[in-house]
Amino acid sequence: MVMVHELVSATPDELLSRFDVLANDVFAEDGVLLEGGVIENVAQTAALGMGYSAAMEGAPPPVGFIGAVSKLTIDRLPRIGETLHTTVRVTHRLEQVQVLHGAVRVGDEQLAEMEMKVFLVGDAAVS
Repeated sequence: MVMVHELVSATPDELLSRFDVLANDVFAEDGVLLEGGVIENVAQTAALGMGYSAAMEGAPPPVGFIGAVSKLTIDRLPRIGETLHTTVRVTHRLEQVQVLHGAVRVGDEQLAEMEMKVFLVGDAAVS
């Protein structure tokens, strides 16, 4: 499943993506993107950005998984046809764990934010 259509920008500490909410998305129901889709959009933004950063350094993409999602607030679910702009900021790096802050917007309206802990495995875990 694809939950990011474009990596808009990437630095070691901040990632920005774009995602167009489509009616045939696996997380779409009753004209909106469900909570799981919003969370997955943040996770895929983080993964895409980390993979891009690794590629720029000539390294293989890191392998990781979501360990926890916390401090989740969703003010409104995105509607089909809206474009999400998702920002993921790395707030802490602790060897094999990265703590991320994700925010999802449509235009100037923030729809959701969350904290996500990502566990990295292999050599990429110590970068």
